[in-house]
Amino acid sequence: MVNISYIIGAGIFVGPSLTLQLVGSGGMNIIAWTIGALIAMSGSWTFAELGTMLPRSGGEVGYLEYCYRKPKYLLAYMFTMWNLMNRSSSVAAQGTIFGSYMNYAFFGQDYKSDLTERLWSLICSTVLTIVNILSIKASLRMMSVLTVVKLSVLGLIIFVGILSLIGVIPNDNDVKSALSFQGTSDTIGPYASALYYVMNAYSGWHNLNFILDEVKDPIKNLPKASAAALGTTALLYIMTNVAYLTVLGTVTMKESEFIVAASFFTKSLGENFATKVLPILIALGALGCGASVNFSAGRIIMETGRSGLLPFGRTWGHVNPNVKSPVNAYLLQYFLTVLFTVALPPGAVYQFVIAFQAYPVYVFYTLIALGLIILRKREPHNKRPIKAPLVLVWTFMAFTIYAIIFVFIPVENPHYPYWVPYVTAIASMIVYGILWYYQIVIRDTPSKSYNEDIRQQGQVALEREVFGEYTRLSTDSNQA
Repeated sequence: MVNISYIIGAGIFVGPSLTLQLVGSGGMNIIAWTIGALIAMSGSWTFAELGTMLPRSGGEVGYLEYCYRKPKYLLAYMFTMWNLMNRSSSVAAQGTIFGSYMNYAFFGQDYKSDLTERLWSLICSTVLTIVNILSIKASLRMMSVLTVVKLSVLGLIIFVGILSLIGVIPNDNDVKSALSFQGTSDTIGPYASALYYVMNAYSGWHNLNFILDEVKDPIKNLPKASAAALGTTALLYIMTNVAYLTVLGTVTMKESEFIVAASFFTKSLGENFATKVLPILIALGALGCGASVNFSAGRIIMETGRSGLLPFGRTWGHVNPNVKSPVNAYLLQYFLTVLFTVALPPGAVYQFVIAFQAYPVYVFYTLIALGLIILRKREPHNKRPIKAPLVLVWTFMAFTIYAIIFVFIPVENPHYPYWVPYVTAIASMIVYGILWYYQIVIRDTPSKSYNEDIRQQGQVALEREVFGEYTRLSTDSNQA
C-alpha cells in the first residue's frame, strides 16, 4: 500500500492525453503504458538485488556511494541536490494539476488560465507547508484521506469504462477505431518523450528502498511488495487508458490535455455531478501526491543538512522545539516550490517539470544498473538474496540510455524549444558538480556536520564508559 499510494498521483489523470498526442493512436498508447510497466518491473528487480544486498534505508544515495567510491560523495551529493530540486518541482507540478481541475470545476471546461493555475498551486504549497510545520499527525491523516480519494476516482473511471464498453452507458464513440493503431507515429523521437510521461506516472516503484529500516524482514518482503504494488498499478493504469479511449475516442482525448479525466466524466455521466464534484476529487488526488512529496521533502532536507551535504546544513537540520518539526527545512522547500511555480514557462509547467525531473534520474538509473554489474565482478562472493536476471538489468539500462539520448530528436512543442528542459537539467548537474567541489573537497563540510558531532560525542561517551570502568576495576584490584 505504501508503494501503490506513492506511485498513483496526477500522472494517470493527465499523462494519457499527452502520450496519445505523441504516439498518435490508441493502440500504441496502450502499448506505451504496458512497456512502461515492463521497464519499471526490470528496474524493480535491479533495485531488489541492491536492496536485499544492502538492506538499509536511503535508496539511490546509498547504492551510488557504495558502487562509486571515488570521487568521494560526488554522485551522492549530485543526487541529493537533484532530489531537492525534483521534490520542489514535483509539488509545483501537482499544484498546477490541482489548479487545472479546480478551474474546470468552478469556471467550466472552456476556461483556460495559466495565471489562475499557478495561483492555485501557490495556495496548495502554502497550505501543505503550514500543515507540515504545525502537525505531523494532521499531515499523515490528510495524506491517508487523499490517497483513498484518488484510488476511488481511479476505480470509478475503470467501472464507467467497462459499462460504456458493454453498452450499459450510451456511447457514440467508435471504440474499434479508438483502440486501433490508425495514426501511429512513424518517427522514433516522440516515443522517448511519451515514455517520460509514462515512467513519471509509474515513479515510486522503488519507494520501499528508501525506508527499508521500517520494513519487517526486508529481504523477504521487499521483492514481494514491490512486485505486487507494481503489478496492481500497471493493471489499473492499462484499464484506465482503455476506459479513456472507449468513452472519449482519440480526437477528444488528445484535445483534453490536462483535464482528460474531467472530460471523461462529463461525457459519460453528464454535466452536473461530473463537472462539479468529480474534478474536485481528481484535484484532491493531485494534492494528495503533492502532500506526500512535500512531507518527505522537509525530512530529506533536514537529514541531508545534518550530514553536511547542503550549504548551511545546521540551519536546515534544526528542529524547532516548539512545534517539533524542521521549520527551516520546510521553509526552504516552500521557497523552491514557489520559485518553480512562478518561474517556469507559461502554458507548459507540467510538461517542463516532468522532462526536467526525468532526465537526471535516468542518468542515475543508468549508473545504478551499471553499478550492479560492476559489483558482480568486483564482489562476486557477496550474499545476494535476490539476484536479478541479467537480461532485465540490461533491458532497464538500455531503456535509460535510450531515454537519455533520444529526447534530443526534435519534436514539436508550441510552448518552448523541445530541448530546453533537458539542457536545463544538464546545466543544473554541472552546477551541482561545482558546488560539490567547493563544499565537499574545499570546505569538507561532512567532517564538520551535525551528524559528525553526534558521532564523535558518542565515541567519547563510549570511551569514557569502557575505559572509565576499566580504570575503576584496575584501581579496585590494586587496592585489594
